[in-house]
Amino acid sequence: MANTQGANPANSPGAESRAEIHVDLSSEATDNDKASQNESTLRRGMQTVKVNENRRPLFDAALKGDWKAVKKILDDDREAMTTAVMIMEGEALNVLHVAVMVAPDQLVENLVKRIPPERKNEMAGEALIWAAWRGRLRMVKVLTDQIDSKDEWITSALRPAIAFAPMQKEVIWYLARRTTSDVDITEMKALIKTGNIGRISHSTHLITCLLELTLFCSYVPKDVALYFALRQPGLATSKIREDMLSPLAFLATMEPHFLSTARFNFWEKLIYKCIPLCWVDTSFDSSNDTKMARALKQLKASLWNLATTAVPFIKRIGELKFRHKYSLEFANLALVQMKTHMETPEILEFLLTNGVVKFAIIFGISEIVKLCLKHYPELMWENDMMRSMIIPVLKRRHVELFRLLNPYQTIAMLDSGLNADSLMEAIVESPPGCVPADVSGAAFFMQRELQWYKVVEDSVGPFLTDMRWVKGRHWDHFIEQRQDLLKEAGQWMKDTASSCSLVATLIITVAFAAVFTIPGGNDNNTGMPIFLKRPSFMVFTAANALALFSSITATLMFLAILTSRYAAEDFLHSLPRKMILGLTFLFLSLVFMLVAFGSALTIVLSEKLKWIHIPITLLAAFPIVLFTILQLPLFVEMVESTCWPRLYRPLKIWK
Repeated sequence: MANTQGANPANSPGAESRAEIHVDLSSEATDNDKASQNESTLRRGMQTVKVNENRRPLFDAALKGDWKAVKKILDDDREAMTTAVMIMEGEALNVLHVAVMVAPDQLVENLVKRIPPERKNEMAGEALIWAAWRGRLRMVKVLTDQIDSKDEWITSALRPAIAFAPMQKEVIWYLARRTTSDVDITEMKALIKTGNIGRISHSTHLITCLLELTLFCSYVPKDVALYFALRQPGLATSKIREDMLSPLAFLATMEPHFLSTARFNFWEKLIYKCIPLCWVDTSFDSSNDTKMARALKQLKASLWNLATTAVPFIKRIGELKFRHKYSLEFANLALVQMKTHMETPEILEFLLTNGVVKFAIIFGISEIVKLCLKHYPELMWENDMMRSMIIPVLKRRHVELFRLLNPYQTIAMLDSGLNADSLMEAIVESPPGCVPADVSGAAFFMQRELQWYKVVEDSVGPFLTDMRWVKGRHWDHFIEQRQDLLKEAGQWMKDTASSCSLVATLIITVAFAAVFTIPGGNDNNTGMPIFLKRPSFMVFTAANALALFSSITATLMFLAILTSRYAAEDFLHSLPRKMILGLTFLFLSLVFMLVAFGSALTIVLSEKLKWIHIPITLLAAFPIVLFTILQLPLFVEMVESTCWPRLYRPLKIWK
């Protein structure tokens, strides 16, 4: 029988949750067999493997997948089928177990036919767990058909499949659909309340732990968890022991499962938005699909795998989008199902005391908080709720949560006993860098800190109108806490401006010199350019002039940055705007310089090579594209952070 231990998420928010899986597969050898074993021992760390030397030929034949040799041994000795051939970590394994782990599928199918009738259920069930652990779909199907009491063994096999073979989605889905246990949520809660944990059935315990485990394992398709929650209403908010979290609260601790906590760069965000979810969502839960729908799913899965073979990071982003979708659907389903099993006061108490809202705020998962407020808007006026939300959001710098709660901050401040001074202290006292910022460069990190200070100060402004000394005290302490960051931000601005001004100066030199060394030269009699009437010459003249003017403007912007006083207030608007303008004109000057250079080459070579403008255009586009790829993310981040900061854009709960 398989004994499994549930996944125990850590109760403290900072601790790492681990799922412990213990699979005990025992096929006891007789005393005579144990006495006659001449053991050869292989030690690797703490692991001990002992091979029964009397069964060495059978062991070797199974490893090689040699059915003829295995068949001959079994024909000569009927006891060989059930006798232990190897002991691994104290567990006796027979030839079927060994074959399931390493042998071809055909050998396993042949061995299954030779299981003694009186031990078929036990041996096939134990082998099923090993097959699920290895993620071998064909073996799983064959062994499942041999088991009479399927549900107990299947639920036991599903755990190692999820824990050790999470990428084998077909195996997980096959076993999940074959489970038939129904969980009586009311009875389970009553047993937990009275302390009769031992009376909870094995299958009920397993299915609840399976639900948590599917949420815990990052690579497991999250539609499996949704499948269990749909089949067992109320399971998503239930727990086996009082010291455990419910699956919904457990999900609120899983940062990688939600978009709001994902750390994407500029290009990854763009790819994330462009990937069609219908191509990634190739769920293997096709029990209710027609043959055409199942074939279409398989086709899309094959095409998706083929298309992402050369670019695996796109597949990774697509799988993240898939995970985010089903995690959000699972959380929404749990909140909807709560309405049918619990009264509204009980639901509100559950959300506040079970850690759902608490963990979502600590880990910055705004999607769960938004769903809670959407389904139960009275939480916005709940004193305990708002008191536990506002201060952690400010201290941990959760931008998305602040955008969600900012419209209701005044209500919270009036009703929960929070005053303006405590909100300002939450911003001031939190050290910079307490939570990784989603900005690049120390200057824009400092800008984000200033934005946090200003937006909170604006929110509590009416309460500080006659307390200017309080404002000054908070501001002085805020700057004092960030002196190192301020110095680093100033150095970043200086280094960036110096490098960019050097490039702009070189473009000025080239563009200015090109005015006096025009392609083709001048007419000796009139002094006019020889190629004056050619369209390409006019392109050269205009592009060169624009390159000169743009580079001069960029140089002036960078010079203004270098001569700045670098006060803290300058990093909020002044310095970032100058940097944005400087980079804009630097990019334009680079483009115009390359256009001028390309048109000059076209003028000189077009007499003999009519097609020369094509390769020139392509070559000139290459550095422009390269500059765009390298600098566009930083530029977009600067513009968004300076001109359209997210902190000032509230999120709508109801759309």
